[in-house]
Amino acid sequence: MKNIILIGAGGHCKVIIDAISRGKKFRIAGIIDTKDKIGEKVLSIPVIGTDADLAAIYKKGVKNCFISVGSVGDSSLRQKLYRKASEIGFAFPNIISKNSIVSKHASMGCGNFIAPGAIVNAGSVIGNNCIINTGAIVEHDCVIGDFAHIAPGAILSGGDKIGNFAHIGNGASVKQYTTIGNNSIIGTGCIVTKNIGSNTTYYNRLTEVRKENE
Repeated sequence: MKNIILIGAGGHCKVIIDAISRGKKFRIAGIIDTKDKIGEKVLSIPVIGTDADLAAIYKKGVKNCFISVGSVGDSSLRQKLYRKASEIGFAFPNIISKNSIVSKHASMGCGNFIAPGAIVNAGSVIGNNCIINTGAIVEHDCVIGDFAHIAPGAILSGGDKIGNFAHIGNGASVKQYTTIGNNSIIGTGCIVTKNIGSNTTYYNRLTEVRKENE
């Protein structure tokens, strides 16, 4: 197995560790985070340094890296860490859960995470460093830009175009052949039936039906 270093020791890291351990393709050499977390462990994997140590880790022979920092509408930290590790020379493999379904007719770049229960169907194209989170559905012929996050339970209905750095919130549903612009956020549970431009935060609320207590 090849060695890999993870960057980010939060909750998202736990899901990454679980997927890697089940996949048996990589051995996790440790986790990088802030100085105050050095010595702590995440699911028995130790935090061994900060991003200032990445070059030394690379020189020791660890050539693979994965950004295990999550994102909720702001991927700027993930982007910054990716640029730093990439400049050092690290490779960024895709981590695909054994409990996901990815069509052999879909394609993706590097550094993507496909979480348990996620489905990526035929003809879809995923960029680099995306998160297709737990139970998300990416139907046929969708195009997803770099650093986008399709959150748990979100549904892309087919032929959708999701921009770079976009966030599709938990349980949101995007109508087929809809475009979501770069750096836009779709709120939790939203139903999107129209194109959404770039740099936009979109929320809607279904009509609530209430019955008064008698």
